[in-house]
Amino acid sequence: MTGAPQTELERELTGFLARYAAAYNRQAYGELLEMWDTSEPDVFYMAEELDPPMYGWAAIRAYFDRPGSLDGIRNQYSEVRARHLTPDLALATYKLRFDIAVKDMKPLSSFDRVVAVFRRCDGVWKLSAYAEAPQAPLTMVRKLAKNSRSLGPAEQKALLKTVQGLLEDNVPADFEQWLKGQ
Repeated sequence: MTGAPQTELERELTGFLARYAAAYNRQAYGELLEMWDTSEPDVFYMAEELDPPMYGWAAIRAYFDRPGSLDGIRNQYSEVRARHLTPDLALATYKLRFDIAVKDMKPLSSFDRVVAVFRRCDGVWKLSAYAEAPQAPLTMVRKLAKNSRSLGPAEQKALLKTVQGLLEDNVPADFEQWLKGQ
């Protein structure tokens, strides 16, 4: 984390996330799910690649019950910021960088921002809600293009223009009228 030193809570959650990443990276999903507060009936998990978010244990367990779908994954969590909501409930934000090899695909690398709720159960922090929050498409593509090994400056500019065009194409027809009324 840059800037201010971590609080005790942030250090505890950073330790939790190191253990969580180790389980995730081994694809030890049973172990990973044990790090969740299974007494929480209104649990949710919002993965960036799925819509809508997953609500309830059946959906979350199904998400992690994908044996053999990955050749490998490496999650890295950093820049944990957290605050207590109650003595045994905490809200945290952090960064997720991931490298993933899906079966029969070339490996991919990307990043997300995450917001999560943690509950202390019998002295141990557990997840109870999780949401990945990717940046706006144009911002994300700009960051990815900056580190590209295959796109030169002209191709990066063309790609950004294409993404911007896609975003412009999705503006609802009534937006101009709405703006005038503001």
